[in-house]
Amino acid sequence: MARNKTIFKEDILNAAERFILEKSPRELTARALSKYMKISTQPLYAEFENMAELKNELFSHIYYRLQTEVFNKKTHDDPIINLSLNYINFAQENPKLFRAIYLEKHGGEDNSINEFSYNIFRSLIKDTPSYANLPEQQINSLLTGTWIVSTGFANLIASDTINPSQSEIVSFLQDAIHDVLKMRIIKP
Repeated sequence: MARNKTIFKEDILNAAERFILEKSPRELTARALSKYMKISTQPLYAEFENMAELKNELFSHIYYRLQTEVFNKKTHDDPIINLSLNYINFAQENPKLFRAIYLEKHGGEDNSINEFSYNIFRSLIKDTPSYANLPEQQINSLLTGTWIVSTGFANLIASDTINPSQSEIVSFLQDAIHDVLKMRIIKP
């Protein structure tokens, strides 16, 4: 008689997310996750073809939640500043998840967080007149410049090193955007 299935894909994904929060994305292997869940690896491979598929689905699920629950909050009229403030607030409110997603390698050549960040940035600025017609190199420079400033603030605030007001953060971000837009981009 066949056994009833007791461990489902959602259970595995939830456990995998808790695992990366407690340990790190680098340590997420079938053996480590099955030990963490106190199961054999069989249920993992019954739901996922391999660990790459599991990780892809896990991070896609996390990115979807970020996009719908975190980065779509309206905190400022400028979409770049809005995204940056949401990113900084996310780091403050969820430091373990922030660290797992943005600061730790997910293993191998995984660039999904870069692609996710670029896509969300691009989608938010595409309908803003002051940014919509910028050349691709300038958009990349805006993303890089504001990401550096935002990550600096996020890390320093999360570690209680600084405690700036939102208006101070906005001022720094406005200056960064202004400076990037003034830069002469030299095409390779």
